Amino acid sequence: MESSLKSPALTMRILKYAFVVSAFLFIYMAFQILEQPDQRASQPIEIVITFAGLACVLGGFVLPRVIFQRAERSPQNNSAEAQLKRWMTKGILSLAYFEACILFGLVLHVLGARVWLVDLLFGVGIAAELIWSPGKPPGAEGGEFPQSSASDRRAAHSPRQ
Repeated sequence: MESSLKSPALTMRILKYAFVVSAFLFIYMAFQILEQPDQRASQPIEIVITFAGLACVLGGFVLPRVIFQRAERSPQNNSAEAQLKRWMTKGILSLAYFEACILFGLVLHVLGARVWLVDLLFGVGIAAELIWSPGKPPGAEGGEFPQSSASDRRAAHSPRQ
């Protein structure tokens, strides 16, 4: 857990790519393991689930900021640790919303929906995960959480004279 304190940006980057990998596993499961039923889902159900999935993507970009807006304006409990926790929570919440879009695509596939709707939700969800950026962690500007470069790591491991 110490690495998350030293490099929260690295932790968030690892989480982001773990979510992307899980998205591809859901897609693999949908098209290789699960079979579509013979009877197709009704069109209103397809439309509602598709809009829910697309709303999740929009929510992933907008809702975390809206949810924590009041807490960020409050002067109390605005320590560096509280800011970092809010930053991590907003990032995880965004990724969860994007993953929900992909899961709605999986649900559509299981219900036997049209393939282009399933592909739309899978594609939009993965694209959102790849495009999304959590921004800089709080305190990174002031040097509280320095990011070490490759040359810094080599210098730390080289013998001192």
